[in-house]
Amino acid sequence: MEPANRPTLAWRLFYSFTLKLLILALILLSLPLVLYWQFQTAERAQSVLLHNTADQTGRVIAAMLRPHFVNFKNEPPSGLQEALTGASTENAKVKVLLRLAGAKADDFIFIASAPPLSADYLKQETRELVLAGINRRLAPTCDGTTDFDVHYVNPAGMEEVLTSMTPVHIDGNCWIVVTAQNAADLAPAPFHLSFWTVPITQAAACIYILSTALIVWLFGHIWLNLSRFRAAARTIRMRGSDAVSFRQLNTIPELTGVADDFDSLVGALTASQDFIIRAAEENAHALKAPLAVIAQSIEPLKRLATPSNPHAQRSLQLIERSIARLDSLVSAARDMEQANADVVYPILRPMDLTGFLLRMLKDYDAALATQGKSLTLDLAADIASLANEDLLEPVIENILENAASYTAEGGTIAVVLDRDGKFASIRVRDHGPGVVADSLAHIFERYASFRDAQEINNGLSVIGEVHQGLGLWIVKRNVEGMGGAVSAQNLNDGGFEIRVRLKLSP
Repeated sequence: MEPANRPTLAWRLFYSFTLKLLILALILLSLPLVLYWQFQTAERAQSVLLHNTADQTGRVIAAMLRPHFVNFKNEPPSGLQEALTGASTENAKVKVLLRLAGAKADDFIFIASAPPLSADYLKQETRELVLAGINRRLAPTCDGTTDFDVHYVNPAGMEEVLTSMTPVHIDGNCWIVVTAQNAADLAPAPFHLSFWTVPITQAAACIYILSTALIVWLFGHIWLNLSRFRAAARTIRMRGSDAVSFRQLNTIPELTGVADDFDSLVGALTASQDFIIRAAEENAHALKAPLAVIAQSIEPLKRLATPSNPHAQRSLQLIERSIARLDSLVSAARDMEQANADVVYPILRPMDLTGFLLRMLKDYDAALATQGKSLTLDLAADIASLANEDLLEPVIENILENAASYTAEGGTIAVVLDRDGKFASIRVRDHGPGVVADSLAHIFERYASFRDAQEINNGLSVIGEVHQGLGLWIVKRNVEGMGGAVSAQNLNDGGFEIRVRLKLSP
């Protein structure tokens, strides 16, 4: 049975620092993928748009120049040049090539260009086109409009892109209107130039990488600081020999106040524990001193009281018994206060639970046998927990005594030790009447005792036995003082089970 106040899985996930860190990491990792997909989609759309625009521009220019091609033989050369200059755009370069009827497929002649080029430049560019194999790639254009782009370096050393090649067939001759632009003028997204090579994209990528590195550094720094705090808390909890200070381990200025508060809290716990121990010793000493005086003072009275005076002898005996009783109560009260101090700030050590229970319960079976009851053990091997033997021993004793008091003659008490995730689980089961459902939630409260009514109903009452309702309260106090949890439940097949869960030793 799980403790009622244990956080649910949904609660732990909602407030989990690790989960938030994983979600942030997934977001940071997915962002470049989303942007890449968006950029690729935009790049493809822009490429299609530019191709279509360039192709339409080429078609329009070819349509404007067609009459001049038809009348090429009858009009002066300046007519075509003037028309070509008027049809060209600001950034585009237009060239007119001609393949005569019957010529080879890649035998093109430069006719005109806008802006105008010198004859030497045209010859050199023709050579460059031939060497680069551009003419062979232009040859199929005469059979239909080509919408692919071709890159080449012109004689001026500038990279140009042939953005459209539009054929015009007249009298068996193939005229090709070629539009071209400098690669640098095709911004913001030139053909075949990835978005990732654009300076603004590279700058954004650098900013993203730096931001991601900063976030990872921030979370790593916080995680490291928390790990140091956890190590310090474990050392303090285990009462390590080395002095540990949260302030000295802290590396985040904003957490200095938190570290100081932690150090103050540890100091307050230690001071409270020392105060309780000193107060218990002082109170015991203050009470024992008068008792010692009384004990010494009755010695002369004992010598004066003659055997013939039975009333005096009886009074002295009652005084001596009362002194012994008071001395025992003072010692018990001192031990209880010291036990309370141990719970405030217990010393926890890795403890072999399997061996501890075997040693502790070794002779307990014999004690139960005298009552006609038996004990069965089912202890998993090599289970170690962070615990305190002085605190754990009364826990087991009280649970077993509680189970024995509800177990009828001939009954059996079972002790089971096993692992439960990160915890060691100790279960003590009996076959008694169990606990009334309305009382189950209160059995670990101080001075809570429901034994009388249940024992009377089940015939288990022991005449003259007084129960203060402290046993299970001590169990809960000690277990929680060791960082564990205790719970109880009625068994389906009859009986009652108390379960103690302690953290496993790392």
